[in-house]
Amino acid sequence: MDFVEVKNLIMKSGMELKVNGVFNANPERFSINVGHSTEEIAVHVDVRFSYLSDKRQLIINHKTGDAWQEEQRDARFPFTAGQAFQVSVVFNFDTFDIYLPDGQVAHFTNHLGAQEYKYIFFVGDATVKNISVNVADKPTKR
Repeated sequence: MDFVEVKNLIMKSGMELKVNGVFNANPERFSINVGHSTEEIAVHVDVRFSYLSDKRQLIINHKTGDAWQEEQRDARFPFTAGQAFQVSVVFNFDTFDIYLPDGQVAHFTNHLGAQEYKYIFFVGDATVKNISVNVADKPTKR
């Protein structure tokens, strides 16, 4: 399982993290994480193709004090093994909007409450081809 981290790339309210990649041929899972560290994660977007008892599940969560909190499970699964994908995470003041490859949006509360995050990392069975953090071109709360 690959691990890629990006430090000191500031993501503030009103900004969008755009991730382009390609899933491996037989992936178990792949996650996009934004926070302060591996122990303090504001949003964890976990694409689970086949991991433990989860099959084709999108899990969104956060971690505080190195402890995972209650998962938000989403039945939508617009991901295909071996195929390219793009996921965007728009950071609003109190929520994250996760734009899925098919255009649907999942919403997740900013439980950590910070107004900026400087640590982004990716774990799992995909090759990240490109990431960008820019002012969001999607609607955000003001």
